[in-house]
Amino acid sequence: MSDATDATADARPDEVLPGDGGDILAVPPDRDVGPTGTKPPSRRAAIMRTGIVVAVLAIVFLVILPRYIDYQDVIAAFQGLTAAQIGLVAVTGVIAWVATGLIFAALIPGLSWIKGTQAWLILAGVGASIPLGPWNMAVLWVIIRGWGRDAQATTGGIALYGIFDQLSRLAMGVVGALILIFAERRGTTIDVEQGSILALGVISGVILGIALALLIGIVRSEALARRIGAMGARLVGWLYARLGRSGVPDVMASVLHFRETLGDIVRQRGALAFGLAVLSKLAWALVLVTALRVCGVTPEVLPTSEIVAVFAVVFIITILPISPGGAGVPELLYLSMFSTLTGGQDATQISAGVMLYRTFQWFLPIPLAWLLLWISRRGKSLLPTAAEFKGGDAAPAAAASASA
Repeated sequence: MSDATDATADARPDEVLPGDGGDILAVPPDRDVGPTGTKPPSRRAAIMRTGIVVAVLAIVFLVILPRYIDYQDVIAAFQGLTAAQIGLVAVTGVIAWVATGLIFAALIPGLSWIKGTQAWLILAGVGASIPLGPWNMAVLWVIIRGWGRDAQATTGGIALYGIFDQLSRLAMGVVGALILIFAERRGTTIDVEQGSILALGVISGVILGIALALLIGIVRSEALARRIGAMGARLVGWLYARLGRSGVPDVMASVLHFRETLGDIVRQRGALAFGLAVLSKLAWALVLVTALRVCGVTPEVLPTSEIVAVFAVVFIITILPISPGGAGVPELLYLSMFSTLTGGQDATQISAGVMLYRTFQWFLPIPLAWLLLWISRRGKSLLPTAAEFKGGDAAPAAAASASA
């Protein structure tokens, strides 16, 4: 899974987005243990991972982007913003944080919207600053356990967050296509390549429909789950045979394990979580639109429908972890697509708007994540230990006061 983002990019979010579920799904339902396959990276590994993010950012912002934008003009555009304009973007950014955090609150019983927001900030910020692998999800697991939440519910909620985040990204392809169709019928001039966006919307809709049908089928009927598992096993076996690989995974067991451990949560809270995930993406689209507007990009230059369409395309592209921690690539995608649509018009204002948007989506969650870790782990090491990842020291010491 990627970014909020875009990662949940990449956690994505960045995006958010962020992180792969990995071994966190392997927690047996009858054991109070954490993601046992996960261990904290060594100091050297952590520095190397952070160094990769810094290197990607350096390439993007010091080598590539200076060919297309003038940083002095962008800084001047920022300086021209009023406190009210910055405050407006900040309000929409906080709304997007809360909207994304509500997914955790929906999936983990007893978790408040405040704790849900903190959970997303920790997931996104740690994943963006020390990327690669599911380690940020394991850190979040320990933190939520420290808030007094049940181990199995926490494991299931974090795993399902990643699933619904990816499904909502696909849903944005459909939303972007529908908005373009609506704008066209209202007579709005659309410069974006409608055929490509509509095709992407159809493809996204088909994949989303299949994914939702499989998910619903698995949790609704054991017999259907077994048939889906058998079909999956045949498909995976065929792929492994074509690739000449041995050791085919037990797809049937994985499907039945998913149904056993997460089926109840999906049946009871899945529809709400998916709706909130889509709502969170729309909230981030609002942040992008607001940031561009306050920076001087008018609807005549970039209609809202085109902004949302590009937003949807970027979120779909960044389902794949293109860059570690969601660093740099989303900016390139936004700026290149907007430049194509406008023919280079208002390049400075567009650049400033995208950077302002990414400040709330990718940059600010990083320091806030580490601040929240420091607050949540007073009296302990800043990062969880290997024993805590295994559940040995994850029992909440002050659950009553820390829980929402």
